[in-house]
Amino acid sequence: MPKLLGLSVFEANVKGARQVAPGLNETIDYTASVDASGPEQAAVIMGLVHSNNPPQVIAYSANDPTSEVPALEAAAKAGIKVIGFDSDVTASARSYFIQDTAYPAMAQGLIDAVVAKFGAKGTIGILSSTPDATIQNAWIGAMRTYIAQKYPNLKIGPIGYGQSNQATSQTQATNLINSNPDLLALIPIDGAAVPGALAAVQTLGKVGKIGVFGIGDPNPNQKYFANGSLTGLFLWDEVKEGELIAYVARLVADGQMPAAGGSFTAGSLGSFTVSDSPAPGTIIFSKPLEFTKANYLQYNF
Repeated sequence: MPKLLGLSVFEANVKGARQVAPGLNETIDYTASVDASGPEQAAVIMGLVHSNNPPQVIAYSANDPTSEVPALEAAAKAGIKVIGFDSDVTASARSYFIQDTAYPAMAQGLIDAVVAKFGAKGTIGILSSTPDATIQNAWIGAMRTYIAQKYPNLKIGPIGYGQSNQATSQTQATNLINSNPDLLALIPIDGAAVPGALAAVQTLGKVGKIGVFGIGDPNPNQKYFANGSLTGLFLWDEVKEGELIAYVARLVADGQMPAAGGSFTAGSLGSFTVSDSPAPGTIIFSKPLEFTKANYLQYNF
């Protein structure tokens, strides 16, 4: 269950899960609301709980840390195992959480890339999805911490919230550009915000003058790499993360997942460790993967 239907990052996740599902004796049901809404996501979860054929495991990416909690607790009470990926809820409402990458590592990659290209003095504009988005807020917090420690002449302007909508993200990006004359770069940290930010930079004639360093997958952004408007893109291999989700779901369903400090093997993906940091039951998937004009064609998601 992704945050909403229609985002390519989540479609890559389910692609990976379906690739390994037959060997794990799993059936994958991909479902979500059409809007990035915690209450709507909770309603979908309750629909699964009360369905005639409820799932054994629900794997979610949450729109916010609290709205989905009562529904996930109801799922657990009904005997459904609950695991998270990408964006978490209160840890007591699930068993395990697959964290894409360490939040400080992603923050450092983005900020260092901006500084390497545009210098360490000025304003950075960040485009997120919603004010309650768990993973985006974790990245923003990590960027603030890293800037304070290493780049005292950098600052983060007001956050723009695009509601996981390209047009809304473009409007927010335009506002950030017009209100910050010392803007060095935009950092869109939501999949729909990347093309929105790029559209704003192009429309205002700021290509090459204001950088765009996003978090997103490469396929929807190929034309922006090709025309030079996208300066850099960070993510992880979403297809392989989907494979990991399927492996964790199988182990959880079978009662074979280790406690914190223990490790498990997920097929060809290798070994992973369960940790209680930054939250109980966390599994870090990978280091940040940087896509550039030189390598973006190597990835198909």
